[in-house]
This record gives sequence, structure tokens and C-alpha cells, in this order.
Amino acid sequence: MEHNSLLQAIIPFISSYGLWIVFFGMIVEGTIMIIISGILCYMGLLPIDSTLIVALLGAISGDHMWYFIGRKFSNTLFTKFPSLRKKSEKLTPSINKKGALLAFGSRFVYAGAILLPLTLGAYNFSHKKFTIFDTLGVMLWSILGLSLGYFLGTSAESLFGKISKIEHFASLVIIIVLFIWSIKYYFTNKYTKDKRYHE
Repeated sequence: MEHNSLLQAIIPFISSYGLWIVFFGMIVEGTIMIIISGILCYMGLLPIDSTLIVALLGAISGDHMWYFIGRKFSNTLFTKFPSLRKKSEKLTPSINKKGALLAFGSRFVYAGAILLPLTLGAYNFSHKKFTIFDTLGVMLWSILGLSLGYFLGTSAESLFGKISKIEHFASLVIIIVLFIWSIKYYFTNKYTKDKRYHE
């Protein structure tokens, strides 16, 4: 009874502010947010068409924010955060040849939503090209992310029945977070090992 009342309290909040949460979630990070948004669409708590549009706007806004921060304040950031400078410098050789690909794939790469736009801005990659390829990448990423979340919501019915209890929704969110963290951890370690091997 307590769980049901908690769910009933959350539903109006999501209905009123859910799209704003999606928008700012896309700016901050996005991967977990876009999948959870898909689940909320499946549950009928968010309209899928509006959610897709808001997710696109939030992700594009966030990417452009980091691009312009990189263009205007990269020296300050790199001075305060040497580790950021090192990560950015590793991408420098790729900017001229693969800048468009980096812009397109920023949302698909671990920590790329911040690092890649910031680096492209810092090294004055064409803003026009960045806008075109980033937008295309964000569109594909948003559609795939929402579809995955919707699919997970559908699949969860076989485990929990219809997602109507807060603990079921929380369990699904925890599974998603652990799954994404595991993938990111795997690819980060793989990249580090490969780099050491080539060195």
C-alpha cells in the first residue's frame, strides 16, 4: 500500500516536470536518462513524440554548450584540470581527419558527450560541420536509446508483470545503471590495455 501511494505521488510529478527532467538530463549525461525516458514512455507517463523532441533539443544544447566552452575557455580548463588536457591531446591527431566522425559519435563514446565537443571546440573544428554531424548523431542516439528503454519496459513485464509498483521500476533502473556501468568499465579498461600494449 505504501509503495502504491509512493508511485501515485511520483506520477503527477513526472507528468508535470518529466520533459524538463529529460531535457536537463540530456545536457548532463544522457545515456541512462534516454533509456529511462523510453521506459517512462512505455509506462505511459511521458508522450513518446514530445520526449524524443525534448531529448534531441537537450542533447544538442548540451553538446553545443561544451563546444563553445572548449572554444572560449579551454586554456583555463586545461590549466585547472591537467587530466582533461591529456585526454583532449590524445584526440588532437584525429580532429583534422576524423573530426566529423568524432562529432557524430560523441554520444556513443564513454565520456564523449563532454570530452569530444569540448575538444572539437578547443581546436577550432568547424562549427558548421560540428552542428551537422552532431545533430545527425544525436538523432540516431536518441531514437536508439528511447527504443531500447521501451523494449526493456516491454521485456520487464515477463519478470515483474505490468510495471505498476515503485520497486519494480526501481529494480529496472538499477539493472540499467549496472549494465551501462559494466559496458563503460569494460571498454575503458580495454582501451587502457590496448594503449599500454601499443606503447
